[in-house]
Amino acid sequence: MALTQTQTPTPKKQDLTTELARPSQVGLRNAWTWRPLATLTPAQVADILRRASQGDAADYLVAAADIEEKDLHYRAVLQTRKLAVAGLPLVVSPADDSALATKAADLVRAQFEALDMTSVNLALMDAVARGYAVAELVWAPTGGQWQIAHVLAREPQWFTWDRDTGCELRLADGTLQGAELPPYKMVLHAPGAHTATPVMGGIARSALWAWVFKSYAMRDWARFCELFGQPVRIGKYDASATPQDVAILRRAVFELGSDAAAILPQSMAVELVESGSKTASAEIYARLIDYMDAQVSKCVLGQTLTTDAGKTGSLAQARVHDGVREDLLKYDARALAQTLRTQLAAPLVALNLGPGAPVPLVALYVAEPEDLAALHEQVIGLAGAGLGVPLRWVREKWGIPEPEAGEAVLGAPAAPAVPVAPGAPATPGAALPVAHAVHAAQPETKPDPDPDPTPVSYLSQAMARQAAPAWNQVLAQVQTLVASAQSLPELREALLGAYGNLDTTDLTLVMGLGTAVADLAGRFDVAQEDQ
Repeated sequence: MALTQTQTPTPKKQDLTTELARPSQVGLRNAWTWRPLATLTPAQVADILRRASQGDAADYLVAAADIEEKDLHYRAVLQTRKLAVAGLPLVVSPADDSALATKAADLVRAQFEALDMTSVNLALMDAVARGYAVAELVWAPTGGQWQIAHVLAREPQWFTWDRDTGCELRLADGTLQGAELPPYKMVLHAPGAHTATPVMGGIARSALWAWVFKSYAMRDWARFCELFGQPVRIGKYDASATPQDVAILRRAVFELGSDAAAILPQSMAVELVESGSKTASAEIYARLIDYMDAQVSKCVLGQTLTTDAGKTGSLAQARVHDGVREDLLKYDARALAQTLRTQLAAPLVALNLGPGAPVPLVALYVAEPEDLAALHEQVIGLAGAGLGVPLRWVREKWGIPEPEAGEAVLGAPAAPAVPVAPGAPATPGAALPVAHAVHAAQPETKPDPDPDPTPVSYLSQAMARQAAPAWNQVLAQVQTLVASAQSLPELREALLGAYGNLDTTDLTLVMGLGTAVADLAGRFDVAQEDQ
């Protein structure tokens, strides 16, 4: 259903600068509204919803605001959903590459920065509960341009819909059709416009039923708690007792409950019967209220685990439910961004740059959740397998700025450099371990020659040269798997499948010799220290 407002080609200056739907102490737009929801019955709720579906939604809109005030759980989950959208970053971009589109985007961006858009978004998000929300624009000519001075939230019951199509918003004036609205004055947000009428899309229609049943349970539970643990008082009188005697006995029984003392004639008796276990009775009220709260959470947020700590909840279930809530967040963000573009940015551009100027794109940015811990493991594994990972991309992904010159930085300890014997050819990367392959993109620095080479150091250098071909042979097989893999899961399966088939015979032999060399080197160092 396309929701529209009556538009005229040339808006009047007086209409733009004055408040059209200003509240007052009397009249249809009374600022002081009596909310009789505490006395509502299921029959009255059914009547309110029936009349709302037929176009008379004033009582329903008042009741929708009332339950948000009285039901603490409904208020909390509804506030969570509204604030999740109201605080999203607002992005304005040109509609095309033309200079006029860039100018229009700059105009809208400056206007949004001047306004408190978080409060504007929060007021418009009230449409989630009631079905639609209305805000009035008050314009001011400044410096030869039209600017929005104020965005004022208005009560939705101050407006009505035309009786012919139900698609045109009009100002309630006591008549059946209502008064026509001037152009560029009202911002109408109706995310449930796919329904027959906007009020039918409000979640308060469902929450109203839950609140009525919950209020009955809470009222009965309060009475139960008032009498919980008190004995049942039974007054007994003979058949010859007069009505006056019965009245005295009745008063005595009631006074015994409140004052723990009573006076009654000797011919009468009061029996106290101790109450049994009432735990089961009390649980009925709590279970009914918890059930209603859970249904409200599903209605508002699409899930329950992020609001109610369930007895059988799990981290995996919570992540699944967060995904459902993310869908609602994206839907709300897209709907609100469309409203801001068509009913706030478009009038601003039309009044200042002409009706033909391109309206900039408006979006509320929803960041995609990402498991950085798992990504860290993947990056380390891929870098260790020989796949080059740009440091710029890593810094952007984790939000790590580029260090300044001479600034102290955190980092893993550098890999020990392999000394090269005088005259021996250097083998770049011969002793580069997999754990430090992420640093392979950095320029290599040649170690200083050993000032006092020993037989042990020469032996270590020889072992390093012998290990290089064996290690490169294993690494070449891994690099082949990396190059042929089409995705990370496929690479993982390939590495796991090839793990037992890698030819490590030469490498095992060299590593065994290296262990022996390390043992001899340690013994030599100890002997040198003893001498």
